[in-house]
Amino acid sequence: MSMRPYGALQGTPREPRLTRREFMTAGAAASVVKADAAVTSTLGGLGWPQPMLYAALGGYASNTGVPVTPFTALQAAAVYGCIRAISQDIAMLSPFVRRKLGGGGYKRELRHPLNKVFQRPNRWQTWFEFIGYAITSLCLRGNAFVVVERDNDANPIELVPIAPDRCTIMLTDDGELWYRINSRRLGYGLIVPPDDMIHIKNISMDGYVGVSPIAIAQDVIGLALATQQHGGILFRQGGQVGGVISHPGKLSKEAADRIANSWRETHAGVQNAHKAAVLEEGMKFDKVAITNEEAQFLETRRFQVIDICRLYGVPPHRLGELDKATLNNIEQQNQQYVDSALKPTTRSLEQLFDHHLLFDDERMTLECKFDFDDMTRGDLLTRFQAYQIGTLNGWLSRNEVRARENLNPIDDGHGDEYRVPLNTALPTDQPPTAAAPSEASNAPTAAAPQPQPGGAA
Repeated sequence: MSMRPYGALQGTPREPRLTRREFMTAGAAASVVKADAAVTSTLGGLGWPQPMLYAALGGYASNTGVPVTPFTALQAAAVYGCIRAISQDIAMLSPFVRRKLGGGGYKRELRHPLNKVFQRPNRWQTWFEFIGYAITSLCLRGNAFVVVERDNDANPIELVPIAPDRCTIMLTDDGELWYRINSRRLGYGLIVPPDDMIHIKNISMDGYVGVSPIAIAQDVIGLALATQQHGGILFRQGGQVGGVISHPGKLSKEAADRIANSWRETHAGVQNAHKAAVLEEGMKFDKVAITNEEAQFLETRRFQVIDICRLYGVPPHRLGELDKATLNNIEQQNQQYVDSALKPTTRSLEQLFDHHLLFDDERMTLECKFDFDDMTRGDLLTRFQAYQIGTLNGWLSRNEVRARENLNPIDDGHGDEYRVPLNTALPTDQPPTAAAPSEASNAPTAAAPQPQPGGAA
């Protein structure tokens, strides 16, 4: 596999402005210096903090006191569940290239070279692994980066994901984004032009860099982590025993420490919960700690699941929270999840693929799409009823139905026919005429012989 020259990754000439195909075929081997658009600033801030900055500070600050980083955020079950659901569901969608037809409609381009890239984006990842990693980076960091490697004709041959920690975003005087990456696969300190970097962004406050959900919602995630840690500590130290032991007399420091240690050894921990307490010498135990019910501990944890689901647009039933889910609305919630959580991201990917993976002349007639058929399929009875309506009304053939169900086509020549009901014929269509009557039938019929008087014939 021919690799793209290092000099070609340094930039693209600004004057004269050429297409990627013209540039790569004309002078890709030459090192290009972009003098009139030198990098003047490096983007940063809350939406895209430098990795070493929040590592030095111990994570994003939250009012709960629990540090929130992309790694610690995944320790919250709701965050992990939302990101796993979104990344895996998008990874299950199959991308394809389709052609716009002149009379309307589309047709899949099965022989386009991009289909090979979509099947195997690089040598060490399948498409499921590749897109799953990119969406995970997007959900945790608000940005995902993919370098497009090309051959000598500028055709895409590999998609190389770059960890957000290893990419520095740079802004030029004319408002273009360039990228400095450190990659064992491509090189260290490599400058990538915008045409060769697929930059997937979350919602943005400046139009250049996506906002990190972890940085914006650190209190939401921090509260989930705090309640999770509180539950662990609660069971480690004992869920119900908490208070003050009082003695009628005066105790020395050694005696007080001995009583406290003895009490802790006897009653602390999950294994020692609900053990009977024995008090001597007139001592009393005064309970001062509130119970889980008084602190609304379980309700707080349940609300944090819903709040994190709201952050990522995932319905709670996808994470096993079924309080508001019923048999009547579960299908509508699934459709809402596809429309609000998956399709915005896939639409962004489709437009980025069109811009970075198709040439200018191809974009006039070709486009990249994700196949949602498997995601939006109903149950067996609903599908078969829909197929029946489609075949009886003439807009689905039997082979098209069988293809949707992964069945072999009918090879008798009639499987591709579209059945049209007789009562839906066009008004100009003439009904079939009857066969022309024969001349014999048109000839006058001979009169039957009449009987003669007297019985003679």
